[in-house]
Amino acid sequence: MPKVLLIEDEESLRNLYTRILNAKNYTVETAADGEDALSVLKIFRPDVIVLDIVMPNYNGLEFLKILKNDDDLKSIPVVMLTALSEMRKITECLDMGAVGYITKDSTVEEIVQRLNFLIESISVH
Repeated sequence: MPKVLLIEDEESLRNLYTRILNAKNYTVETAADGEDALSVLKIFRPDVIVLDIVMPNYNGLEFLKILKNDDDLKSIPVVMLTALSEMRKITECLDMGAVGYITKDSTVEEIVQRLNFLIESISVH
């Protein structure tokens, strides 16, 4: 089963995405913010990280920078999760090493399809 670390500060969305991914046979660990996520990463090695852009205790950009500067963590692919329609933020994340993004208004199938595609393409390489 693919393993996902979902970093989302809104509890209701975190719970919703966890239920969706569990139903699609993903193993999901969650974190409410960047600090929490760093603790989770000490014991859980995901196949992919789904990272909210706007959150406390390291926003998504700050957390992505921490990941990409850590030799043990930088190879984990990161998909940004955002409600923002502002392309500048998304582009900045992609420039920093994120492999893609999902908007919070995506359908369940779009989210799962995107994650499956990313995990499969990573497995091939």
